[in-house]
Amino acid sequence: MAIDGGRQIEKRRNPATVADIVPALNKRWLPGPALCMLILLLAMMLGGGGTVNPQTEMVLQVLIALTMIPLVGSVRWQHGLGPVHPGAWLLAALILVLPVAQLIPLPPSLWQALPNRSIEAQALAAAGAVGVWMPLSMAPARTFASLIAMICPVLVMIQVSRLSLQGRTLLCAAIIGGGILSLILGVLQLSQTGGWNWSLYNQYSEGFLVGFQANRNAECDVLMIALLAIGVLGAVRLDDGRQHLLTMGVVALGLPAFLVGVLMTGSRTGIALLLPAALVLFGIFWPVLHRRINMLRWFGGVLILLALTATTLAQLQSVQKVIARFSITTEARWDLWADTWYAIGQVWPFGSGIGTIVPMLEAAERLDVVDMTSPVRAHNDWLEWTLEAGLPGLVVLGIVILVIGWFAVRAIISSNRAGVAPARRAQVAFGTGVLIIEGLHAIVDYPMRSMALAILSATALAFLFEPTASQRNEP
Repeated sequence: MAIDGGRQIEKRRNPATVADIVPALNKRWLPGPALCMLILLLAMMLGGGGTVNPQTEMVLQVLIALTMIPLVGSVRWQHGLGPVHPGAWLLAALILVLPVAQLIPLPPSLWQALPNRSIEAQALAAAGAVGVWMPLSMAPARTFASLIAMICPVLVMIQVSRLSLQGRTLLCAAIIGGGILSLILGVLQLSQTGGWNWSLYNQYSEGFLVGFQANRNAECDVLMIALLAIGVLGAVRLDDGRQHLLTMGVVALGLPAFLVGVLMTGSRTGIALLLPAALVLFGIFWPVLHRRINMLRWFGGVLILLALTATTLAQLQSVQKVIARFSITTEARWDLWADTWYAIGQVWPFGSGIGTIVPMLEAAERLDVVDMTSPVRAHNDWLEWTLEAGLPGLVVLGIVILVIGWFAVRAIISSNRAGVAPARRAQVAFGTGVLIIEGLHAIVDYPMRSMALAILSATALAFLFEPTASQRNEP
């Protein structure tokens, strides 16, 4: 630009050619975050079958493996990803070390000395296989299958730790999208449109909103995580001081929608966990609210809308069925916990092997509680881990909790310092909140046994690591 006689003379630019546009698009196109978003969506749609519906989870494992190939082997497909955070490698090793160790063959003098292995030793001796080496796991095939399943969320945690702030915010958008799709499918399930049950699985919580999950408790957690993800996007968008009416509308409509979805799952503990979820959500929005009085009024209006929505829903017959579940006096979980404690005593201190809960519960089930159903879970992830992993597993679990706590405290402190991006504060609150909610729900259920929730929890865990810088350069 030049100045001639007080007039600005701007050189006419040549129109952009296709050759100029393509490199620009390549710099905006970030395949790394896009693949991570795809994995999350696939996990939310295919990872909810559980033990009794393993088919979709097997498909999901194959798809994740195929998606990881370009993320690991191609530089071009890694655009938008930085280096792996060291904490991700540490936690990956801690999570996988136990199932790997349980599959290592042991000499007969060692494995036959383990608790509750005498019948197995006698059976092998009767078959003429006296000197067979056997692993610590009492069901190696089940432990190997569990190891493969555990690798998937570990890989996701590693890849998410490579994302920048913008990439992680995009993951929250993917979580919201998956939650909306699950909510729509759940509405079809409750309405039985076309005379179909609209479920992906043969065995599921019939009569309740389950979406892409087979278990109403898992669906409740998925929707609560999507609820918190809305908070992240809303807080990031509204922090710049503008009105963002579209964002405010999405938040105002999305929060009641997911709240209704949570209620319609009929999960008693999940509904009770709405209180800590609401506290986390308020913590995510608070940096925006306390600086803008009008936003505080708007948030209060949203709360009133939520209360009116809940009051209106309480009059519906389908919701009355959900409310009636809170008056149930008998609880099958108590019998499962008693049987699990007995099974723990049979294999303590080494455990029975990751993934062996079904044969162990069937063997430990008391005759006075036997019925037509078969126990598949302890309905307490902490108790189930103690049975399968024993004392070594509790030691490893304690170390994992300490490491996660260390990263969480560091992330909370650093994200609340002056000058830190609001997206970082919101993402740390999201990650911490998800892990706390899942840990509390695990006391009476098994959220970590759902591959969808395990991958969402792994994503939340990776949010505690320091994000990488944006990677937009061509190789």
